[in-house]
Amino acid sequence: MSHVQPKKPEPEHEARKYGDVSEGQEPVVPTGLGSAAIDGDPITIGEALEAVAISVGNKAVDQNDADEISAAEIRATGESTVRSGGVGETAQAAATLNSQVTRQQDKTKLSDILTDATEKLSVDKAVTKEDAEAVHAAAEPGGVAASMATAANLNELK
Repeated sequence: MSHVQPKKPEPEHEARKYGDVSEGQEPVVPTGLGSAAIDGDPITIGEALEAVAISVGNKAVDQNDADEISAAEIRATGESTVRSGGVGETAQAAATLNSQVTRQQDKTKLSDILTDATEKLSVDKAVTKEDAEAVHAAAEPGGVAASMATAANLNELK
């Protein structure tokens, strides 16, 4: 006769961690994200930043990311510098802090900065090719610049 110990009840969507591997975790997608691509509205800079939070959100913010995010915020607001307390300034502070932190789990992640970016930006606008090029000029390949370029290309197809 086999004795099986009853399994401890767990919430349906709670992740169980085994070292660095998660089991049963479903991605959390902010409501409305990507709806612009589906309903035909142009994709905004904030939505492109939120796409980064989803696609590579577990990556620690580095100086390159901070530069890209700052450039994206400047393009969204039309101002010449990042806003005090805005996503660009927050990303710059996170990159500086992360450069001094040794443990990966203690570093600020892109998702910490960019989740709900559309709400965090004081002004948002549809991504243009010029916006994507400006962010790309501040960047290395991939990340925010790639998301902005994709959004601009999709907007041109509409």
